This record gives sequence, C-alpha cells and structure tokens, in this order.
Amino acid sequence: MSLDDSTVDSIVEAVLRNLREGAPPAAARPLGAGPVERAETVQACTPAPRPVHAVPAPAHAALLPRLVALTPSQVAMGRAGNRFRTDDYLRAREGQADARDAVHSEVPDDWPARHQLLSLRTQCVDRPEYLLFPSKGRRLDAGSVAALAAQRDSAPDVQLIVGDGLSPNAVVQNGAATLAAMQRAFAAAGWRVGAGCYVKYARIAVADEIGVLVRARATVLLVGERPGLGTGDSLSVYIAVNPKLGQDNAEKNCISNVRPIGIAPEEAAAQTVTILKRGLQLGVGGVALGLGWGRK
Repeated sequence: MSLDDSTVDSIVEAVLRNLREGAPPAAARPLGAGPVERAETVQACTPAPRPVHAVPAPAHAALLPRLVALTPSQVAMGRAGNRFRTDDYLRAREGQADARDAVHSEVPDDWPARHQLLSLRTQCVDRPEYLLFPSKGRRLDAGSVAALAAQRDSAPDVQLIVGDGLSPNAVVQNGAATLAAMQRAFAAAGWRVGAGCYVKYARIAVADEIGVLVRARATVLLVGERPGLGTGDSLSVYIAVNPKLGQDNAEKNCISNVRPIGIAPEEAAAQTVTILKRGLQLGVGGVALGLGWGRK
C-alpha cells in the first residue's frame, strides 16, 4: 500500500516531536490511521555557538579570548587527534563555498546606472573567459573605448573607477557605501574628479588604460578582491599616480579588506586621501612613497 503525502508528513512530524521532547518513539501507527496531531512549536536546527577557543589547557588562557577577538581568522581552534574538530571542518567548508560563490557572482546590470556610473567592460565575453584569460580583463573592448570618447583628455585630478573583479559580490555588498565615501572625501580635498566608471570583468590594470585615455593625474579603483576563506564580500582600493599602460603593481598602493568586519568605507577613503596627497605631491606611488607598516 502506498502512502500519500499527508500521511508521510504526519509520521515525520510525530517522530520529530518525540525527539524534541525526549520521548521514545511512539508505536508504529497503522497505515491509513489518519494524520497525527501537529506539534505546537518547531525547534530551529542551529549549531551551538562556537566556544571562544578550543585549546585544552592553554599556557596563556587569559590571552586567547583577546587573540580570537582580534580576527575572524581560524586561530585557537583546537583539534580532535590530528584533525580539525567537526564543527570547525564544516565552517571551513562553508567558508570555501562562500569564496567560490563570490568568484562566480555577478553585479546586477542596472547597478552602474543606479550609481550614476558609465558602464564599460573589458575584452572578456563572459565570466569563464575572464577567469581563464586574465590578460583580457586588463584592456577595454572597442565599444567601451568609444564610450569614453566624451571623457578623452578631460585631465581630472582623480579618476574614480569601480570594477567587479574576482568578487562581484563585494561590489554589491560594499561598493555603494565605499563609492559614496570616496566621492565625499575627494570633494573635501578639493580635487576635480572625472566622471565615474564601472567596468565589468575588470582586472586591476584596466584602470591604467582608463587613466591614460582621460589623462588623469591618478586613478582609484574599487574592485572585488580575490576571496579567501569566508571573505567573499571584501573590497580592495587600488591607487595609481601618473597611470600608464603596463604600470607595475609596485607603483600602486592597495587598501584591502574594505567590508563590515574589516576597514570601514570612511576609513578607506581617509587613507586613500592621505596616500593621494603624498603621491600627487611627489609624482610617484607605490613603494616609492615609503608608506606602510613601520613607516611614517
């Protein structure tokens, strides 16, 4: 005899209710005996909160909570034998899935127009080609070069660009707030900012071509950065002074990890202004500025 859907649902609900209440399973009901009375409440299947740390008998127990609070990275996790604990292993798989999803995500087609940006694209025809052939993501296609004709030789102080990069999801999540913070900061600095651009299938070097075409003194690229474990929403800011085709990355400055649990958009904008002021004054960028950890 086959079971209809309502009978199967009733049996499953009865078993789940007994498990929640700690009661032994009820005796099997005769087939066709009618639906079991529905449970009043449904318990959510959520894991227990992760402990502050899982290191047995730590040498410096008071320091571990402080260390864990400083970073979302996997530290002080403990182990089961020579392996991750099951919950940490599952969280690592979840983080990997988040990174893979970010790489294959897309920025909505109307996102540039909603933020008053000129929509451009590189020579990649789709995302698989973008991932397989990085060089095609470093140059604009012919249609985009033509679309920039109105901005040719406009010579702004700063050309602001947004690119989807390796995490379009980062642009969707954090692009609008970061773009607005940059626009406010550049206006306060008194710089003339070129008409904003959005580039689909963008690699970092595409900002060089745009900077050359408009003759910008500097370019600032907001781009979805390569996701790490569980960091599929992280935005990077790449700053280049005197852009030129083929400009080495050592001549550029980068602010990474712009997202809610990283660097706030306002902080990233303030750092960008600091870097640009020094770069525009000296006429160079990147490592030549002498900015960074342990430097003043």
